[in-house]
Amino acid sequence: MGEELLFNDSLEESVEAFDKAIEVDPQNAEAWRYKALILRDQGEYDEAIAAFDKAIEIDPQDTKTRVQKASLLIIMGRQAEALAIFDELTAEVPEDPEERLWQSSAWRSKGNVFAEQGLWNESLRAYDRAIELGSGDPLATYAASSNKGRVLNKLGRYEEAVEACDMALNAYNETPGLASPFLMGEPWLWKGEALEGIGRLDEAALAYEQAAAAFELETSAYPEIAKFWKYKADALEGMGRHEEAAASYERAVEAFKDEIETHAEASNIWRYQWMGEALEALGRDSEAEAAFARARELGYRG
Repeated sequence: MGEELLFNDSLEESVEAFDKAIEVDPQNAEAWRYKALILRDQGEYDEAIAAFDKAIEIDPQDTKTRVQKASLLIIMGRQAEALAIFDELTAEVPEDPEERLWQSSAWRSKGNVFAEQGLWNESLRAYDRAIELGSGDPLATYAASSNKGRVLNKLGRYEEAVEACDMALNAYNETPGLASPFLMGEPWLWKGEALEGIGRLDEAALAYEQAAAAFELETSAYPEIAKFWKYKADALEGMGRHEEAAASYERAVEAFKDEIETHAEASNIWRYQWMGEALEALGRDSEAEAAFARARELGYRG
């Protein structure tokens, strides 16, 4: 019952249902895990960590609970603790297919942490492992290969970036239930940047067009999320639609400022960096340098 309520967004009722399940069986690890997920979604992060810890105490071998705890630690700005969990989880390859998928998720999350810090080579190695372990699962392949495309662009390895983006787009099209432009923006954007990097400008323009269309949907559905405005602006800039790009960069800057205020400062490395890039694109150089400097203070090394 609690799980049904959770998926129907009845979070308060879900907490009550899982509390009842825990009262009946205090050793119900899944009830503790679901309670942790609800508390996380309610923004009760410390309480969520405590519930995750209880679930892990009961079932210390459950990979998914540890991955979910580590992912929350990242949101809380506790990256070192998250990486320690990921290191432990990725030390050995499990035989169980479901556990391998969760380990793929751990590697991908590890890659994301490295990418946020500008550690491109470390990030690339993590994404490669995520792709290897997630082989056969389209969604796992999509998520890791899309991120890999961005990192390869940062390294100037554009031909490989195109291949990674194509892998992501193909995997996306193979994923049941995802027959919409949502989520397709990122691999199209990275592909556009890669194609531009190798001089295939006509193809790059088409990729940017696909990305811009996807991010138009994303910014309409989630106008509070800064990165979607930044991505949309990058795509529009790639298409030469400079005035529209500038308007989206402005929206990105304001949204990044809002996000920075509401997130743990240690988790804002990439927000300062990306806000700096948006400010730089707008010609607001002194503000951009201040944002870049703050990102470096927080550990950005790209």
